[in-house]
Amino acid sequence: MDALGELQANLSAIAERSAAIKSACANEESTKQFLILPVIGALGYDYTDPLVVQPEYVADFRPGMPERVDYAIMRDGNPIVAIECKKVGTDLSINRGQLRAYFTALQSVRLGVLTNGLSFEFFVDCENTNIMDQEPFVTLDLEAATRAPIPADVLDALLALTRSNFQPDAVTEMAEWRLVAKRVRTVLMQEVREPSDEFCRLILQRVGVRNVRRASIQSRYGALIRAAFEDALVLPVLEMVRASAARQSGDPDAEGDAKQRIVTTDRELAVYRYVCRRLAFLSTDEHQFAAIEQVHHRDYLGKFAVYYRNVHKGRLFDFIEGSNGYDKFVFAEPFGEIVTNSMTDIDEALRKTFSQRVRDLGAPRASEAVLLQA
Repeated sequence: MDALGELQANLSAIAERSAAIKSACANEESTKQFLILPVIGALGYDYTDPLVVQPEYVADFRPGMPERVDYAIMRDGNPIVAIECKKVGTDLSINRGQLRAYFTALQSVRLGVLTNGLSFEFFVDCENTNIMDQEPFVTLDLEAATRAPIPADVLDALLALTRSNFQPDAVTEMAEWRLVAKRVRTVLMQEVREPSDEFCRLILQRVGVRNVRRASIQSRYGALIRAAFEDALVLPVLEMVRASAARQSGDPDAEGDAKQRIVTTDRELAVYRYVCRRLAFLSTDEHQFAAIEQVHHRDYLGKFAVYYRNVHKGRLFDFIEGSNGYDKFVFAEPFGEIVTNSMTDIDEALRKTFSQRVRDLGAPRASEAVLLQA
């Protein structure tokens, strides 16, 4: 087994154990001992050696009663990683300021880690030297790791943080790339959902339409650009990913689906395409956005199924085409049957059902998430 595979296996085993014992970790000390130290060990740092991992390390400019960081990972007698621990279940986002102070106080520290035993946030100082960034460049979520494999990009980043591989300058460069990529994805997702006036003007200028008033963008061109954005970016990538996956897997069900498309009606395909586009706007985070690539369809006698990953466990709804302009969408409870002539009537049921299926079956691994990297 290579180093990446070994790291994945170790962290996955820790995730399963942590899920089983987290209820017994009633305070910060038990969280450290039973949830946090095993992860430090999995990254290659011997927490039984005080020359490698130093607990309660002084991290304060002030004399008297100094502040102490929970763990400092040492190299050549100097701290290079500061780890601040909180009780399991603690909201980490409101505790970043404390770690930031330690990061600044310890001039030799190049990596900060904030954790509650289940979530591990990793920080560097990309924007200002010796001042910890506001957001983590990678997060390890052990709870999610019990439902789905740890994303490949997270594993790659963690491998660079292991004792045998940790090179501060290389980690900072990697972190900067990841943070910028994350922000770009966020901006693109926002523009896909609701194109800004500035973006609309840029696109219109590229096609020769200039001097457009804001009112015209909002009343006319905004919706046009949003629809074109969906068709140009979302659907081609989805089709490309699915076609590639079907060829590589040789899945007989996938081949069966391809044959079924021959008899799929135009209306059924229109519903499927609409759902893929609509989910791009209804998704609440980039994991759900990436998961859209694994929304598929299958024909049955008298109905058309749209599902996420698994045709049975991941079923979103069954579509039954009506003859009077009203179609039937059959969701699981509590939504049940929705009979309508307007697709927007299924938004709430679609959003909640899709969110639940992604939670149940897990989001795709980063290596599968071509959509976010396109």
